[in-house]
This record gives sequence, C-alpha cells and structure tokens, in this order.
Amino acid sequence: MSAYVIVEATVLDAESRNRYASEVEPLFREFGADVIAFGPWQVLSGEPAFDNGMIIRLPDNETALAWYQSPSYQSLLEIRAAALDCRFRLVSERRRAEDSHERIPLESS
Repeated sequence: MSAYVIVEATVLDAESRNRYASEVEPLFREFGADVIAFGPWQVLSGEPAFDNGMIIRLPDNETALAWYQSPSYQSLLEIRAAALDCRFRLVSERRRAEDSHERIPLESS
C-alpha cells in the first residue's frame, strides 16, 4: 500500500529552496515518488506552524524510508536546512474502515 510523506515548511531562502527542489526532483523519480499536493496551508483548526505543505506519495513505507535515508537525499539536508524550516512525517495508506471492520473515531469520548 502507498505511503505518504507529509511536509510542512516555511521558506527561509528562495534561492536555496530552488536549488533544493531542482536536486530532489530526480530522486523523486528514482524512488517512484509523486507529489500529489503542494502549496500554502489553509488552516482549519489550531495554530499554524508552517506556511506551506506538500504531500508526496511513494509506493510503500519501505520505499519512503529508503528514499529519505538514501545517501543521495541525505546529502541535500544542508541545502534543505538553508532553504526551509520544515517537518517531515510518514503515514501509511490504510484499507477503508468498511473493508477492515475498523472504525476511525470522529470525536473523543
């Protein structure tokens, strides 16, 4: 099942951000990553921490971790730090609740 990397970021330096983006794109292709959404956040609830978001779909958790931990990606972390104040999170796709007999709680009791 697909895995999703959720990126929250605020651009610190536009030139560094452009360099980072141009160098990370080939790695996305190499690992089968697909950017499915990006742009400014629209905060629905809570305090905003970052200005922009991105959702990256990868084939599975193992591939997502292999991409993030790859020497090629790790070599970009210094550029990323200059470019962005950011947070990366990994979440896995799940079966639909009806299919798995699980229910997602909508409210805490």
